[in-house]
Amino acid sequence: GTHTTLCTHNSLGVKGCGEVGAIGSPPAVINAVLDALAPLGVSDIEMPATPHRVWQAIQSARSAQAA
Repeated sequence: GTHTTLCTHNSLGVKGCGEVGAIGSPPAVINAVLDALAPLGVSDIEMPATPHRVWQAIQSARSAQAA
């Protein structure tokens, strides 16, 4: 059988499993995309950074620079 042991480190008594590898990756990718687009004046992009969203950010920045 199994025996449930509650975690003593949080009020819910739960433990996470497998999230550690995914926590830092999305922000790192977004920061890399924003660093690449900074010369265009792009300072924000929603996650996930799909090709379409990146393209839209580039086009919006170009339109703003032309105005």
